[in-house]
Amino acid sequence: MNASEKHIPFLIGMRTFKTALACGLAVASGYAINSPYPPFLAIGALGCMDSSITASLRSARDLIFGNLVGAILAMIFTVTFTGHFAIGCFLGVIIMITLCNLLHMKPGITSLACVVFCCCLKDIPATDNLIYGLLRFRDTAIGTGIALAVNMLIRPYSGAKQTQNAILRAQKEMLPLLEQRVLQGRIPDLRELRADINSLDRAVNILLDERMNKSLKKSEVAHLRGCQQLLWKMRDSLISICSIDTTPSPSPQNLERMHALGMTETKNENILAGVCDERDTVVFNYYLNIFLDSNDYLTTLIDL
Repeated sequence: MNASEKHIPFLIGMRTFKTALACGLAVASGYAINSPYPPFLAIGALGCMDSSITASLRSARDLIFGNLVGAILAMIFTVTFTGHFAIGCFLGVIIMITLCNLLHMKPGITSLACVVFCCCLKDIPATDNLIYGLLRFRDTAIGTGIALAVNMLIRPYSGAKQTQNAILRAQKEMLPLLEQRVLQGRIPDLRELRADINSLDRAVNILLDERMNKSLKKSEVAHLRGCQQLLWKMRDSLISICSIDTTPSPSPQNLERMHALGMTETKNENILAGVCDERDTVVFNYYLNIFLDSNDYLTTLIDL
């Protein structure tokens, strides 16, 4: 993957656009219903926009529940800790975070629920209206509904093609790393590769988790998972090869397969004549063969 593919400045993706659109529509709806604090609708919209329809529904559920608890708790604390805002915030946030963690809510949802609690705790005495908290919950619920509608109606994320391209990029990225280790006698830095494959794993998990997007075929996702598992085998084999602290020689068969992939040995040193323990050579070629087999299978499978 070259630099231009990785660092595109000022890139505005579809999720960014939909989040901004949902916030704008939510605030406009706040003015339409004469809400005294329209930003609360934006809070609801921000918490619900997620990577897939299924994830958005889950976030909407958690956000609505968390904001309702925050609003009710603020109403209770207003009566209990009248005139002691700091103490109320301290105790209330502990309760909110503990409850949200018990329900396995995402940290972002927990933070927004705590924001709603703190704002309501501050504003209820100022308005002298105890049900102010419920009005603010109404606003966040409307914002959540708007964001959910935007995410479902405007180009729902499928990501299958992007994930397939990411698998191909990671596959190509590993071949020069193998060449460096096996044919040039250098230990490559695998941090970037690990990060890319971890990101790819998250992308595939999003597709596997999607239940509501009818345009995403289960067979297509299963195919991508199979390709990803071959990529894992290539990664694990490469890590094992790089962990050997000697320079074994590849077998003639493996060397021929590497040459067929366009890899060449160094011209400056005779790396392939390295002296090492026979067991290192056996282990080295075992993992090298797994890498090359997985690469061949992946090349065939990805285009099916």
